[in-house]
Amino acid sequence: MKWIREPLVHFAILGAVLFLAYAVASDLFAEDQARRIVIDEAAIEVLADGWQRQWQRPPTADELRALVDSRVREEVLYREAQAMGLDVNDIVVRRRMVQKMELLSQDLALLADPTDAELRAFFAENPDDYQVPPRISFSHVYFNIDQRGAAAQDDAIRVLEALRSADPPPVSAPELGDRFMLPYDYRLQAPSEIQRSFGSGFAADLEMLEVGWHGPIGSGYGLHLVHITERVESRVPEYEEIRDRLVNDFNRVRRDRANEALYEGLSEGYEIEIDDAALEARALQTQGS
Repeated sequence: MKWIREPLVHFAILGAVLFLAYAVASDLFAEDQARRIVIDEAAIEVLADGWQRQWQRPPTADELRALVDSRVREEVLYREAQAMGLDVNDIVVRRRMVQKMELLSQDLALLADPTDAELRAFFAENPDDYQVPPRISFSHVYFNIDQRGAAAQDDAIRVLEALRSADPPPVSAPELGDRFMLPYDYRLQAPSEIQRSFGSGFAADLEMLEVGWHGPIGSGYGLHLVHITERVESRVPEYEEIRDRLVNDFNRVRRDRANEALYEGLSEGYEIEIDDAALEARALQTQGS
């Protein structure tokens, strides 16, 4: 069944579905049918089932009648709006119809679930997308430049020497510095998490440090002495760890390819003319403003 996953197959199926839908629609809205609305048993079952899913109980007789009346009202107004051409040149309607075409294409693209072989191949082609970032556990001592002024650097170096000479060096020593608005101890933080708390420069400096006391390191808050307690290096996860994510990503790519195949196939039936000179002139006008 591998053929069923091919975008060109999806396009062929979609073309057949659209042709059938057009033929059915043409028949339904023929002159002798345009003024006839039929709510048959199947339609009533759909309405009742929709109510039950929403309200967790079947509709009463009055509620079901109200559903049918509402459906008839909707159909009458929809047909009259079409007859009046209210859907023509309506940007909202255009976008909704384009969206429905793409959704139909996507549904066809996902007729078959991806196999493990396909997912593993997809994983092998895109390993960087699933790289687990390095993580760092650390504590810090904070020195407030606004309070200490020019002495902050010398104070930090003096405290760093004391920490390194201690036997054994303490894991955490916030009391040797100033009060800080955020925590002093952090467990297995990714670079992006450190950046959110301390800024990009601070995060980049920490990525270069080994276990032990280091500093002073600057941040948007001031100066810090940092004790790296643990480093977990970046790694590529095992397939089983991220299979669900791979399924989602693989299907997203399949949907994108199906939409592109649909557009390319349909656009071949059109003669498309674009005034490139006007396009370029407008672009230059925009750049100059």
